[in-house]
Amino acid sequence: MDNNTKKITFIVGAGAIENAWTPVLEVLRESSNIHDLDADGANSILARYVYLMRFYSTGTFPNANALAQGFISEIDKLKEEIANSLTNAEQNKITKARPQLKDILYKFIFSETNECVAITTNWDTVLDNAINSLGQINFGNDINVLHLHGDVKSSKKLYLPSEVVREPYRTKEDDLEMGQLHGTVWRAIEECNISILYGLSLDPLDAELGQTLAAGWSSPNLEEIIIINPTHEKIAKRVKLLIDERYPVKISGYAPDNLNIKVEY
Repeated sequence: MDNNTKKITFIVGAGAIENAWTPVLEVLRESSNIHDLDADGANSILARYVYLMRFYSTGTFPNANALAQGFISEIDKLKEEIANSLTNAEQNKITKARPQLKDILYKFIFSETNECVAITTNWDTVLDNAINSLGQINFGNDINVLHLHGDVKSSKKLYLPSEVVREPYRTKEDDLEMGQLHGTVWRAIEECNISILYGLSLDPLDAELGQTLAAGWSSPNLEEIIIINPTHEKIAKRVKLLIDERYPVKISGYAPDNLNIKVEY
């Protein structure tokens, strides 16, 4: 590896995609009969479903197991509908990468001969395809994209809001697979020199994501964390809570619409 080459993890959330929640909301509005449902409401509904799966799966009351299996089956069908809706939305260009993505990639990743792995919390493959349409041109090969919360190719394994590894309603095989994926992600972050967060809110309720990042950032390799978000000041405060004091790191923020102004935290 060239001395000037940096290892970069590009960590991306729903904020990087136009109409990211539209396909999910269409399914949930129909299933819940709440026609003015927004993304916040969708998160609330899905988190409640996770609670109910845990409740039924660990229940000792009569018919608990039957109720658990029935409810889990309903959620699996809902996940399949969501996956299909996301796939159709991508194919029909309803969901697409925000135009700023290209500028971000060229400024922070393609400007030098860097090594990059992308990590996303999104279920769709919009970013996979958008990143690699440019990655092929600049690197001559695809950039590996890890879906921390599952992807549309395997709808039953979509990670719902507030879910964690080792849920009581999952098979041991699924839990092992998800645990291995999280381990792969934090090791990739651990090896990097720069982490770039784009369109990721670091919601305090997603403690597992926070812990995964904290584990990866607890590394002497890390030099800088770059936050690209309209509210990067708020995200920077959350990032600081995850940093290991033994390894000081630079934290900087940019608004997606103006990558020329750098704010240091």
